[in-house]
Amino acid sequence: MGEFRMPSLGADMEAGTLVEWLVKPGDTVKHGDIIAVVETQKGAIEIEVFEDGVFETSLVEIGDTVPVGTPLAIINGAGAEPSKAPAAAPPIVPTPETPVVPERPVIAERPHAEQGGAGRQRISPAARRLAAREKIDTAALAGSGPDGAIVLNDVERAAAGRLAAKPPEKAQPAGSVNLEAMRTAIAAAMARSKREIPHYYLRDTVDVTNAQAWLADANAERPRRNGCFWPLSS
Repeated sequence: MGEFRMPSLGADMEAGTLVEWLVKPGDTVKHGDIIAVVETQKGAIEIEVFEDGVFETSLVEIGDTVPVGTPLAIINGAGAEPSKAPAAAPPIVPTPETPVVPERPVIAERPHAEQGGAGRQRISPAARRLAAREKIDTAALAGSGPDGAIVLNDVERAAAGRLAAKPPEKAQPAGSVNLEAMRTAIAAAMARSKREIPHYYLRDTVDVTNAQAWLADANAERPRRNGCFWPLSS
C-alpha cells in the first residue's frame, strides 16, 4: 500500500488545491496515468501517478488546499487486495467517576445603561463598544433594555441585519483557475528574479553602413505620392 502525495510542481510551490479526481475507488492505475487535476498559483495542472496499483480511496476532499507532501490518496500495489475494514476497537472499561464538585453559581449582572442628563442616549458600555467597532449609528436603534436603553442584543441584531443586506459574493466556479492568484504569483516571481538572480548584459557594435546605403537606394526608387515617397522603415 502506498500514499499518493501532493507533488511539488514548481520550485516556489508550497501548496495546491485539489480540483478534480480523474479516477474513482477501485480503478486500476499504471505508472504515468493522469489521475487528478491540481490548481496552483500558476494554473490548473494534471498530475500523474508513479506506481502501478489500485486506487483505493481519496484522503482529501475536492476544493481542499493542502501543503506539498500531504497524502492525497491510498493506492494499493499491483495485485494487492483492497484493505479490509479496521478491526473493532477493544471495549472501553469504565473508570470510577470522580466526584464532581459543584461550581458556585454565577449571578448574572443586570446590564446597566449609561445615564446622563436630558437628551443623552441610554446605552450599555458593551453595546457602545460593539457599535463603534461595527460602525453602527446607535441613534437609529430602538433600545430593548430597561427604560428603553440600548443593550448588546440590539446592536448585534443591527449588525446581523446589515450583513444579511449585503449582496453575496460571486463564488468561483468549481475547477476554474484563480486568475488573481496566478497574476500575484507571476508578479512575485518576476520581482524575485530581478532582485535575487544575478544579471549580466551584452553589448556589441555592428557596422550597418552597407545596409543604410541599400535602404537609401531602395527608397529612392519607390513611387512618390503628393510629392513624397513612401520609404521603407529601417
